[in-house]
Amino acid sequence: MDAKELLQQCLQQEQAYTFAHFARGDVWELGCDLVAACREFEGPLAVEIWLGDVEVFRYYPAGTGKFHEQWLARKRRTVMTLEKSSLRVKAELMLSGEDMKEDMCLDPMQYAGCGGGFPIRLAGGCVIGYIGVSGLADTRDHAALIAGLERFFEKRR
Repeated sequence: MDAKELLQQCLQQEQAYTFAHFARGDVWELGCDLVAACREFEGPLAVEIWLGDVEVFRYYPAGTGKFHEQWLARKRRTVMTLEKSSLRVKAELMLSGEDMKEDMCLDPMQYAGCGGGFPIRLAGGCVIGYIGVSGLADTRDHAALIAGLERFFEKRR
């Protein structure tokens, strides 16, 4: 998939997975759906959910640890600062030819232009949190995250 197609896919996913409402009572169900989806992928995946500045769900199966925590932190900063999925940031950087550090003034040791981070956006447009997955190649992290969101949203249709 080229960068233009990737960007379109990310934009569609961000629109499709906008929450009518989301509260702490929804965290456990979403977290469990993410973990279930991640278990269908070929490696261990760490999962986290944040609401604002509070981590409200964390799952680190065997084979994950500090390394994944560091990647999740970079993805979280990207999503919460730019209010878009971290894979969308990657696609936009690829299309524009810009550099995260030079053009956006974002330290690549603190931010990540790669898949695996997704905003919790309410229907009115407000980003209230972040969902992250880490453990595989970035596009596979993103795919696992989207599979978890699909499970969650399917139950609500």
